Amino acid sequence: MPTAFIPFTMRASAREDDQRTFRTDIQRISAGHLRFAPLDMLRSTNTQALFRGAVPKGAHTATDAGFARYLEDRLAADNIHLDLSVTIDR
Repeated sequence: MPTAFIPFTMRASAREDDQRTFRTDIQRISAGHLRFAPLDMLRSTNTQALFRGAVPKGAHTATDAGFARYLEDRLAADNIHLDLSVTIDR
């Protein structure tokens, strides 16, 4: 049985104390740093970036807020600290 993929949009915002590394962090994300969730950058500024992607359906995709926390935790493990907001397409 094929895996169901959930499309989503993600807004990444620079944290007040991490603005110097924001551009580098979003470049790392754009270059495939989230291997489990390939992302396309739609647009970016010096403090925000908008991405579009899809992930396999799972417990982490039950809510927008829960998925945002999941992604923040995954990125933090790789020393990428961003504030994320996610909208899962239902």
